[in-house]
Amino acid sequence: MGKKSVERFILKDFENRSGTRSWRVTGSWPDGTRERTNFEDRGDAIEHKARIEKEAGGRREAYQLSRTALSREELVDAENALAISGKQSLSEMVTHYLKLQKDVADCSNLNLDQAMAFFRNHYSAEIEELSIYVARERFLGTRRNLEATTVRHYESATRLLLSPDPNKFVHQFTVKDIDKMLGKYKNLNSFNTNRRGINVFFNWAVRYHLCMENPCLRMDKPIRPESHIAILSPDEVRRLLKASLLMNDGVSAATIAIFLFAGLRPSELQDLKPEDIKSERIRVVGGKLRRKLKRSVQISPVLKAWLDEYPFRGLPSGWDYKRRKLKDVTKAENWVSDILRHTSISYQLERDQDQGKVAFVNGTSAGVIDQHYRDVIDDPEVVKAFWLLTPKQVLSEEIELDLKKARVIEWPTDALLAKLVWEKPLSRLAVDLNITDSAIRKRCIKRKIELPRNGYWQKQKSAL
Repeated sequence: MGKKSVERFILKDFENRSGTRSWRVTGSWPDGTRERTNFEDRGDAIEHKARIEKEAGGRREAYQLSRTALSREELVDAENALAISGKQSLSEMVTHYLKLQKDVADCSNLNLDQAMAFFRNHYSAEIEELSIYVARERFLGTRRNLEATTVRHYESATRLLLSPDPNKFVHQFTVKDIDKMLGKYKNLNSFNTNRRGINVFFNWAVRYHLCMENPCLRMDKPIRPESHIAILSPDEVRRLLKASLLMNDGVSAATIAIFLFAGLRPSELQDLKPEDIKSERIRVVGGKLRRKLKRSVQISPVLKAWLDEYPFRGLPSGWDYKRRKLKDVTKAENWVSDILRHTSISYQLERDQDQGKVAFVNGTSAGVIDQHYRDVIDDPEVVKAFWLLTPKQVLSEEIELDLKKARVIEWPTDALLAKLVWEKPLSRLAVDLNITDSAIRKRCIKRKIELPRNGYWQKQKSAL
């Protein structure tokens, strides 16, 4: 390492008796001679100090005049900057400084000094440099105890963070990065849904010291989409109910009936268990209001008719697929989110004429109903007919359905089927119903309908 340079001379300012200011260069030369020189101009004093420092260090230089556009003060300033810059050139220093200024301006609205202040206040040696790919896997691993639909939402939203570069560090993401990812979504609901998922991820990342701040917090406030209130028309309701009866042996019938005639939320129905359905009421303990609100929903006569014929055994397997198929068969012109709940609450209001009661029963408020759920049904006869749509009534109506890739089987009720299987062998009953005896056996097992044991019909024949 080279020797550290020692300044032999110092520059001081002082006030004259006349009130003016002067500058004095003082110090000692190598031979012991004292230096004490006064200047009226500070620039002259700085220039003199720089020159004699070089001379005292054995670096006497011959000066020659050169053309320059710099003023005397600028030349003195440049020489002083060179004296403190060491071996680095002034042009390199200025270029580097301007580049830092540009980099800060590109990713924030701060200047360089503000950015450095933010860095000093927020930087922590505990920040872990982790790629977005690895961080996302860790994050999703902490979400496994949530509802399946919520987990899928987080998987979908955070997948957007992988598209630019899966090896990019979490702490390198900026507001501009998030804006660019979400910019492709023109639908406000899609935009806000993905933004919420990304926001949850970065909140998690801040807590686990993977980044200093959540970039979503500095984005513009999300735009709230306009509320679209829509309910199913009477024909759409009938198509939906009949399709639920005919598709897959009616496994979705109880679920659709509870949606339409009890007004439960999708999340509440997902958490609903068979033991929550009593003889006269449904006890709602899950859904989005889990652990905050429990309520009891009275089972109306029409819903009781559905649950008697098609007992609720939980959401059917593959419910998301079945729900989409039912939606297609319904041919609803304007299917919006929660349209079944909209429909149920609207018909409850027309039936009861009591907004406070309906809000209480459905676990919401009158204001939310007015803003998000309520539509007006003008014809009282339509309202009356809605609450009479029992399975028997729906099956008796001539309703055109487009059930592609699925054979429509009009099964007898469970009570009738339980009687028929004891009147003749399954092979003969299958001919009457135009189905296979294997299909009858499977339905009876699913519906817990007792079947004659093997050899029963042979014994009956021999007894004759």
